[in-house]
Amino acid sequence: MGIKEHDDKLTHCRMLGHEVPFRYCRTGATGQPCRKIFDCWFQTFDVEGFMKVHFTDEEVQAILSPPKPKMETLVDLIRKSKNG
Repeated sequence: MGIKEHDDKLTHCRMLGHEVPFRYCRTGATGQPCRKIFDCWFQTFDVEGFMKVHFTDEEVQAILSPPKPKMETLVDLIRKSKNG
């Protein structure tokens, strides 16, 4: 099974509010899968099996971890700009 096998399948994105292809969820805006990938795709195909084949356990845990609070991200960006 290749990593692009399911890329053209469509589902409703709960975060964006419209249909997206699996390719979008697999690569995301940052090149990493969306943290909601399991929630959105489990009824369409064995997304858990897919992730186990193509990503390490550590990568999956990083994908599933909640995002930093926006204020924390903003403070980090300000610090980096001051030090950069």
